[in-house]
Amino acid sequence: MQRYFGRMTIIGYTLVTLFLVFYLTNTARAESKADELRRKIADIGLLKEQLADRIQQAESVLTELLAQQRNLAAEVRLLHKSYAFKSYEQVTEFDRAHHNIELLRSLTAYSDAFAKKIQFYQSGYDKLSYLRQLAEDDIKMINTLNDFEIDALTTQISLVINTYLREAHVIQIDPEQIELDSSEAIWNKIVQGKL
Repeated sequence: MQRYFGRMTIIGYTLVTLFLVFYLTNTARAESKADELRRKIADIGLLKEQLADRIQQAESVLTELLAQQRNLAAEVRLLHKSYAFKSYEQVTEFDRAHHNIELLRSLTAYSDAFAKKIQFYQSGYDKLSYLRQLAEDDIKMINTLNDFEIDALTTQISLVINTYLREAHVIQIDPEQIELDSSEAIWNKIVQGKL
């Protein structure tokens, strides 16, 4: 009988030891994953602040560009009324009107580029907000999630961060990528009241 209890004790100690090792290993792994998610949340917070700054800067520049655009278009409309231009060719003969139209070509292209940047930054900000909420929720439930779910979330967060990180410090608009409308298209927009 003593031999039986001796075996039970050894088996019991072995099971308790295995349970403790398993528990401590999973707890350590869960804490490691929680720490990784906390670091990602900190990265998200910093990038969100930077994107908010870029949105504000881009909106400020866009406001200025649109104001200049309105002023130049108003001047061209005034010249159009004063000189009764019948065609685009007549406009090109009048230096001031032609110059303003050429400036408007650049201003409208850059206005469009800045509007797209604002949308890009806002999209990143919204995605990061969503991912941050997911990460915060997952930290609360870290012990019930499996490693695969946590790894998938941290990978998704990293992909979004990498998409927006390169523009977090400076608004990047490549002049090579800007497409200008033709001068005649700008003239037609002015005549139609679209500028």
